[in-house]
Amino acid sequence: MKKKNNLLNAEFNLLKHNWEKLVLIGFCTLFSILFINLYTPFRIDQWEADQGLSQFIRLSGFGIIGGIVLSLSQFVLKPLLKGESKVIYFIYWTTLEVLALALVFYGLYGSHGSNFFSEYLISLKYTFLGLLIPYTLALCFIFIFRKQNESQNSPESFNSTQKIISLRDEYGNHRLSLKSSDILFIEAADNYSVIYYKDSGVIKKEMLRSSLKALAEQLKDHAIKRCHRSYLVNVQNVKLAKKASGKVSLHLEGSTSIVPVSRRFTPEFDHLLH
Repeated sequence: MKKKNNLLNAEFNLLKHNWEKLVLIGFCTLFSILFINLYTPFRIDQWEADQGLSQFIRLSGFGIIGGIVLSLSQFVLKPLLKGESKVIYFIYWTTLEVLALALVFYGLYGSHGSNFFSEYLISLKYTFLGLLIPYTLALCFIFIFRKQNESQNSPESFNSTQKIISLRDEYGNHRLSLKSSDILFIEAADNYSVIYYKDSGVIKKEMLRSSLKALAEQLKDHAIKRCHRSYLVNVQNVKLAKKASGKVSLHLEGSTSIVPVSRRFTPEFDHLLH
């Protein structure tokens, strides 16, 4: 019983970011449209006397309506209610999504002259079975993607911290060489990039005529990652990652500088917040 309670109260970190919600909604919608039209489960093609394009539109409506309900749930209601990020809360919320979607389908397609409870239970069964596979697959994809991302960005995945890096300018000329572990962060400055690094405990900087995008490509095999359109940061020199009002900031070892993380790149730095 104790293990069960621990599992239910464990942290549930999926579906926290908008891109994850979009993956869930998009996958469920497209999967439902394709699956229903190709395999016509529950003899759904015989519920109405239609065929061809009109039948395709009707069957696709199930997936589209499901996508709309999930969008309202994930992007409107969930942020308003601000529930806890726990497994038990996820189970409650998903159950309510299925119940609400089944009610919508009953209202649109149900036989209202019959007993409400029996018709609603049928709608609930079809909704649960239809949503189970795409919902599960979407969560699995998000989980695997995040784990791979965390593995790639974790400090342990970089074994070249003492390697000398030779940085090139926009013309391909080698202009600056230093240890990967000495780099703190790199900031964009018009047509230049400013490299902030440690030298015997002192923070120094060098300007290099190169775009941040070009430097990110040069440093892709190191622990130096894009965190903002104007910044690259050395993950190994982050001493504190702080999240406030939905914004993440990185505090670096031996420096008073604070590097911002934009919403676009926040998922890549989630492992620093755990």
